[in-house]
Amino acid sequence: MACPFLKEGRAQYCHAAPLGKLILEGPGFSGEGRCASPEYFRCELVGKEELGQQRCPHLEDVHVQYCGTTTPTKLIPFSESQLSSCTTDGYRYCESYLTLARPHGAVAPPADLLYSPNHFWLAVQESGLCHIGIDAFLAEFVGKFDGITFVTTHGTQRPVIALTVHGLEWPMTFPNPLLIQKVNSHLRGDTARLAADPYGSGWLFSGWELPGQTKAGLISGPPAAAWQTEEEERLAKEIHEALHLNCDGGRPVRGIGQLLSRQQLVCLLQHFFSNRNWVPKE
Repeated sequence: MACPFLKEGRAQYCHAAPLGKLILEGPGFSGEGRCASPEYFRCELVGKEELGQQRCPHLEDVHVQYCGTTTPTKLIPFSESQLSSCTTDGYRYCESYLTLARPHGAVAPPADLLYSPNHFWLAVQESGLCHIGIDAFLAEFVGKFDGITFVTTHGTQRPVIALTVHGLEWPMTFPNPLLIQKVNSHLRGDTARLAADPYGSGWLFSGWELPGQTKAGLISGPPAAAWQTEEEERLAKEIHEALHLNCDGGRPVRGIGQLLSRQQLVCLLQHFFSNRNWVPKE
């Protein structure tokens, strides 16, 4: 599925120019000029043997795609469009799309996400392109992140981050390897989106799936929903015990991690958001 803001058009470019530049055709764009007329002979890149035609022989028309939201316009030839996230579900993590498509709210988690026991999510497209983030369970428990450090930033390895929570730095590792392509560097200066929009602008890593490895042992669908419910119930129970509360049921308030002592916070982070009990399933 392609981005709804992705547009198509025609463009021209010169084979002889040292730096290729696509020029979009159509209203508001300078698609016509001396290159497309007999006046092309005035160009210093044209040889004498190439004169006498109706348009420059170095000029070529191509079919392109481009984003209707960005300025200046960046054109992508159709021959390269399969490499763009705009033509796949990857557009869901694009800053331009997120700003225009839902300016007043966070996205709900897609139904096809996979989850790790320490509360990372993984989205895998048909092309093999992946995105990784933390789930809403962790985001709501913390409420506010003081900082984030990307320990791994590229290459084939397990993605690792360090979250600063209530003055405590907590390392977290996605349990399976990924060919990491890039990290969401916007989070370094705006950690609020990590808690407010964990499934959208708060994504952490993008990269390429390693078949048979990246998805190993993760859970999805109805089992994932049941597991999330069990985790919420277990967290409520442990918080009641940690705070010596005599109450049944109830759901911890958002940001409860900020109200705990350092010892209580470390204990719960170990119980819910560590890799200590992770054993990948075959």
